[in-house]
Amino acid sequence: MPVPDAVHVFPQTLELDDHPDSTINPGAVETDRGLLLIDAGFPGEIEQVEANLDDAGFDFADVWGVVLTHQDPDHAGGLADIVERADPVVFAHPTCAPYVDGREFPVKLDDERYPAAPVHVEVTDGTRFDTHAGPMEVVFTPGHAPGHISVHFPEAGFLASGDALHAPDGELDGPRFPMDEDEAVESVRKLAARDFDGTLTQHGGVVDEGADKLDAVLADREE
Repeated sequence: MPVPDAVHVFPQTLELDDHPDSTINPGAVETDRGLLLIDAGFPGEIEQVEANLDDAGFDFADVWGVVLTHQDPDHAGGLADIVERADPVVFAHPTCAPYVDGREFPVKLDDERYPAAPVHVEVTDGTRFDTHAGPMEVVFTPGHAPGHISVHFPEAGFLASGDALHAPDGELDGPRFPMDEDEAVESVRKLAARDFDGTLTQHGGVVDEGADKLDAVLADREE
């Protein structure tokens, strides 16, 4: 399925020594209050954020909020720069928030963290946002990282999965490198009960696959 009207994909590419072409896919959705970003992307890549906004007909003045799916640097690392440019309201799960705002050192990092930034509002399973793509509902999907969430657009039949799912070679799959495999599998099972047939993954982009594919994903994980 195409990306729903009012939903945008804002890819970022970072040249890494071990991954020469590392592209991630944060998103955004239009609301009556302005643009709500879904994840902030890499640290130090504010120019790519600005270019994506410009390509979609927006600028930082249009950004009113950022929803973080979790604390990993390719999702929350660019938040401090966005806060400096746009002064948005920042939303995250209460388990995720301390890793973002500096109270805790982010997991999976060894010796240096991305710049800390404030989380203004904590969101939990079932929190809803009014958007131009219909309601956007927070789905608590732990396993990959502490306090991980995905966001579901039930009226549009669309999911932004964060890292609860990924799509290598355009095929939907479960998370890579989960901190807790059992929790990660339960989160996939939870998403399989939702109604969606298109998915935005951070690693893989948009795929024309959804809940129907997840039974096979679960079967593979449980073998």
